[in-house]
Amino acid sequence: MDQSTLKAEFLKAYDLYGDDIFRFCAMKVSNRELAEDLTQEVFMRYWQTVRDGEKLKNERAYLYTLARNLVIDWYRKKKESSLDALTEQGLDFGDEEYKKIVQSAEVKEVLSVIGKLDDDARDALLLRFVEGLTPKEIAAISGESANAVSVRINRAIKKVQGLIHATQ
Repeated sequence: MDQSTLKAEFLKAYDLYGDDIFRFCAMKVSNRELAEDLTQEVFMRYWQTVRDGEKLKNERAYLYTLARNLVIDWYRKKKESSLDALTEQGLDFGDEEYKKIVQSAEVKEVLSVIGKLDDDARDALLLRFVEGLTPKEIAAISGESANAVSVRINRAIKKVQGLIHATQ
């Protein structure tokens, strides 16, 4: 394949899936800048694959797999640092920053219910309801059958409903 065809294929995939991959990363890491970096890395790796001439059956599934793996790698490398430790080091939050932190904490509290799910169930819910993928598309990403994905989604919904009622 010539360079212009490769470039056109890449740009088409970026136009189709760039925003979706960014939202997926942003939901996973809760940090816009990091999500942008991860999305950029996904498409850099995708470019390498396209340039190397590898034929992909499902570009979307490949891109989501890359994104998921990069997020997992990031969490493995991430070191926790608490708000107390930052405050002890002299970090002071102004009124605007404080409001943003409170708002972020409230959002995280809501998402914590979903966070109590196992990784596969959480990923299935996010892909289904945040990214709008069908169970068949999720199955292509996860390597499972569409039926297994549907069952996982339904069980995850019931578990989230139970956890929400338990915390109220």
